[in-house]
Amino acid sequence: MSDWSVQLSAFLDEAAGFILGASHVVALAGAGLSVESGIPPFRGPGGLWTKYGEPSNLSYREFLDDPGKWWETRFRNEDKPGDPTYEMKLAVDEAEPNPGHYALVEMEDLGLLQCVVTQNVDNLHREAGTKS
Repeated sequence: MSDWSVQLSAFLDEAAGFILGASHVVALAGAGLSVESGIPPFRGPGGLWTKYGEPSNLSYREFLDDPGKWWETRFRNEDKPGDPTYEMKLAVDEAEPNPGHYALVEMEDLGLLQCVVTQNVDNLHREAGTKS
């Protein structure tokens, strides 16, 4: 067994010990969990902002000035290939929960996890069966 494998095994044992000894466990899930399901992250390799550039602060100001117009623009662009909104919509429409989503459901079913908090809008936690 490599040094890396030994270290990983020790880390996982320690993490399991923390979970088993805790009275209340909350999972904080972000975009990284859904990458395996085919949903691109915003940052990093293959990220939407890496590919298309980060949204400007002007977009935020436009939203504050006229939220209705801002949303209208987003929805109009969601049908245009080459637009990040379009790419994200396609990915979310085709995505299915992955083993990470199901692992959280299993932890919840075993009483090891009391709550899943996510900023993801892909609904994959619910599709996997998360109750919290």
